[in-house]
Amino acid sequence: MTGDGPTVPCPSGIRGLNLEVLLMTTTLTDRALTERTREVLKRAGNPFRNYFARNPDDEVCARFHVPELFAAERDLLHAIIDLYRYDPQTHSEVVPILGNKGAGKTHLLHSIKHGLGGQWQLLVTPGVYQRESDFLEYLLFQIIDTLLGGGKQKGVRPLEYVGDQLVRRQLGVAVRELADDERIDLFPPPGLGRWARRLGLGTQQARERAEWLAENLSGYSNFARMPTPVLQALADAGLTPAKAFELVAGHIQKHEAHNTAGLMRRHILQGFAKAALLGDESDLANFLTYGFAELEFHVRPTRQDLVLALFKVLMEVFRSLKVPVVVAFDQLEDLLLARRSDDAHRTAEAFFAGIVQVMHQIDGLCFLIFAERGLWNRFVPSLDGYIQDRLNNPVHVPKHGTVKALRLEAPPPELVFRVVEARLRPCLSELPPGHEPVPDIFPFTEEEVLRIARTEPTLRDMLQQFRHLFDHVVYGPDDGVSERRSANGPVPAPAEEPPAAQPHPRFDTTALAQGESAAAAAELPNRVAAWLGQMAAETTRMAAPPPPAAEAIIFKQVDIVAMPANPAADSAAAESPPPDMPPPLPSPPDEVPLAMAVDDPTAQCAEAQCAESAALLTSSSQSGLMPDSVPPIPPCPTVEAPPPSPAAPEVSATVSFPPVLPANVTPAPVVKLTPAALIELWEQECRAARRKLEPEGALTGATRELQAGLGAFLSLCHEHGVKVGPWRLQHVVNEWSYGDHPTYGVVTIAHWACKGGEPWKVGIGLFLARGAGKPKDLEVKLAVMETEPAMVDHLILLRPEDDLAMTGKSKTLLQEAERRGKHTRLEAVSLDGFAQLYAFPRWLAAIHESLPAGVPLPNLADLIQEMCEKLLEQVCMPVQG
Repeated sequence: MTGDGPTVPCPSGIRGLNLEVLLMTTTLTDRALTERTREVLKRAGNPFRNYFARNPDDEVCARFHVPELFAAERDLLHAIIDLYRYDPQTHSEVVPILGNKGAGKTHLLHSIKHGLGGQWQLLVTPGVYQRESDFLEYLLFQIIDTLLGGGKQKGVRPLEYVGDQLVRRQLGVAVRELADDERIDLFPPPGLGRWARRLGLGTQQARERAEWLAENLSGYSNFARMPTPVLQALADAGLTPAKAFELVAGHIQKHEAHNTAGLMRRHILQGFAKAALLGDESDLANFLTYGFAELEFHVRPTRQDLVLALFKVLMEVFRSLKVPVVVAFDQLEDLLLARRSDDAHRTAEAFFAGIVQVMHQIDGLCFLIFAERGLWNRFVPSLDGYIQDRLNNPVHVPKHGTVKALRLEAPPPELVFRVVEARLRPCLSELPPGHEPVPDIFPFTEEEVLRIARTEPTLRDMLQQFRHLFDHVVYGPDDGVSERRSANGPVPAPAEEPPAAQPHPRFDTTALAQGESAAAAAELPNRVAAWLGQMAAETTRMAAPPPPAAEAIIFKQVDIVAMPANPAADSAAAESPPPDMPPPLPSPPDEVPLAMAVDDPTAQCAEAQCAESAALLTSSSQSGLMPDSVPPIPPCPTVEAPPPSPAAPEVSATVSFPPVLPANVTPAPVVKLTPAALIELWEQECRAARRKLEPEGALTGATRELQAGLGAFLSLCHEHGVKVGPWRLQHVVNEWSYGDHPTYGVVTIAHWACKGGEPWKVGIGLFLARGAGKPKDLEVKLAVMETEPAMVDHLILLRPEDDLAMTGKSKTLLQEAERRGKHTRLEAVSLDGFAQLYAFPRWLAAIHESLPAGVPLPNLADLIQEMCEKLLEQVCMPVQG
C-alpha cells in the first residue's frame, strides 16, 4: 500500500486530503522532529510497548481505551446480558466471540467488565480447567471466588454490590412490615425524651423516620438519581447498623422456608447482611465453603447433589436482585491447556460437555466464549451432535435480530487513527508548553498510519508495527538518516538538523541513505535476493547494470522474487562488474522482526544454506577470484519458482518478510521474554492476586482456585526439571478429588524422588478453614491417607501463618494420626505465598500470550527456583543440611 491515492480518510475531520497536502503534512512532521522533541519522546518511552491485554483485569486496557473501538459489538453483548436482567428465567445460552489472535477479544471483555457502559453484572472469568474435575463443581467455586475476592468490577467488589442490593431490599420490606408500635420502638428517643415518649409525645417523628428510611432504601425518593448507600441512609435516619442487622435477620428467619433450599438461602442472605452492615464476611465465606455441607439432612446427599443445591440457591438470590451472572471464558487455548497437552481434544470435549450439562441444570447463566477462530473451528465440529446443537443455538436479541456468533474483524482506518492518538497522547503531553503544535499522531504521518491500518490483519499486529515504527523514528540513528519522501520524489538536500529516521520493516523500502546514486537504488533487488537466498547460478548473474528507467520498488511482504528477464545478459555482465557497483550487502542480522513468520523448518534450513552460498560467492568475487577458482558450493534444495513476471510496485505474499534496511539503520529488535520481563510479569500478577486475596473471606473462598494453582505450579516444575536439593519430581497429579466434601476433599499429589531411592508420594492440601470448619477441614484432609490402595505416604498441609496453632479437636486429630504412623506436616504460608499460587496460572497465560504463535515456552526452572524458593521448600520433602 503506497498511499498515493487521491483521497485519504482521516478521523480528525480532514476529508478529501489529496497527495500534495499529505506530502506537505509529512514534511511538516519531519521538520518538527527536532533534537529536543526527540529527547522528550525518548524520555516518555514507547507507548506501544504494551501492545496487548494480558487478562480481562489488565490496567493497560483502561489506560489506552478507545470507546469507539468495537462499540457495536459491546452494545450487542450488553443487550444479550440484559436479556437475563429483565427476564431472569431465561434459559442458559452460549455466545461465541470469535477472532484471530490479537483481534481485541480480551480488551472487549475488559470493557464489559470494568467499563462505564451498561449496567452492573456479576462477570466471572474462570481460571485453568482440569478435565478430571466435575464441571459444575468447578464453575460453582469460580463464582464463589469472584464473589468473595477483592477484585472489583466497574469500581466495586461483587460482594459489596450484591450485599448492598440485597440488604436494601430486605431492610426496606422489613421496615414496611413493622407494626406502628414497632416502628416507634425502632427509633428510641435519647435522654429525657423517653419520658415524653411514654406520654405519647414524639411518636410522629419516629413514624416519619421509618417512612423516610423505607423510601430511601427503595429508591423512590431519589428518582432519576443514584440511590443512597445503605450505611449512609441508616446514619441519616439515626438507625445503627447492628439494629438494622437484627431487623433483617429476623425478617429472613420469619419468611424463609425450613427445607434444604430455605436453610441454604437463609444462611446466605444473613451472611450478605452481616457483611454489608457489620463488615464481617466470615459467616458468608464459612457457609459457602463449609456450612452448606453440614446442614441437617434427612437423607445425606451426594457430593454432586450438594453442589447443585448450593448453585441453584445462589442463582435464585442473583435472579431475585436482577443481577445477571455472566461466565466469560477468555484465552481458550490456555484455559484448555491446548498448547501444552497432547490430548487437548479430549479436554475440550469434557469442557464443552460440562457447559452443556450446566445449561440443562441451571437457568439464567450467560456463557461468553472468547476464542480464536482456528481453535473454535478445530474443536467444535468434532464434538457430539447434541453438544454442537447447544453451542450453535442462536440467541434472539430485540432490536438486534438473531445472533449465532460474534466475529471481531480488523478495525477500520478511522478507528486505528483513534487508537494511535490514544497511545501517543501521554507522550505528546510531555512536550514543553511553548512547543510548536504537532498533529495528534506525531511523530507518525497519516500515510504511515493508513498503510498499517490497511495492510495488517489484526489490531495487535498494527500496534506491533507502530512499536517498530516508533523505535525507528525516535530511537533511530541521528546521523546520515534519510528524510521521508514519496516513492518517486527527489532526494532533498541535507538540512541543518538531521531528519527523523525512516522505519523500514514492512514499510517503504525506497528510502535509501543520502548521497546514494541511482545505481545504488537498482541494487535493491540484489539485496532482496541475497536475503532470500537465491540459487548460486542466479547470484553470479546479478551484477548487470540497471536499466536506464529503473523505478524504485515498494515491498510490503515478500515470498519469492521473480527471476531476471534476461539471464544471458546478466551472465555476461557478471564476468566484468561495473566499476561503480556498490559494496555487497552485509550478512543479515541474527534477529529479525516478529513480522517474519517461518512455519517450515526444512524450508528455513534450505534458505540458510542458500544464503551462505550466496555470501561465499560474493566474497570470492570481491577478492578477485575467478568463478573457476571458487570452491564447489553444495546444491540448494530445489524450489519451484513461478513463471517470470514484470516488476510491480508491490509484491504480495502469504509470509511476511522484512525488507532490506540501509546500513546506517539498525534493524528492529525481536521481542524476547528476557528474565527481567518475566520477573516483571510475575510481580504484576502477584500484586493483582494479593489484592484479590486481602479481604477477610477471600482466602477461604479461593480454596479451589488456589489448589488449581498449586497443581499448575508443580506440573510446570515437573516439566522443566526443577530440583529442590536432592529431590526431583517424577509425577504430578494436579487435582485428586475424594470423599463427599466438595471444598475440602481435594489434594495435589507429587512424587518426589531422590537419587537411587524410592519416590515419596506426597499429598499437598490447603488447610484454610477457620472457626467451626477448622476440625472438619483437617479431618477430611487426613482421610486421604486412609485410602486403599495407599495414594499418599506423606501429607503436607498449607496453613495461613496467622492461625497456625492447633487446639481442641484439631490437635487431637493430628495426635491420633501420628500414633497411627501417618506422616503429616503443617507449613505456615504467608499471604504473599498464597498470592504466588493464585497468580501462577495467570502468569503462564500471560507468557503464552506474549510469545509469537508456535514459539514454545522457554525453560523456567532457574526463574522458578529463584522466585519461589520458599514455596518449593514447603511443598517438597525435607532437605537435609
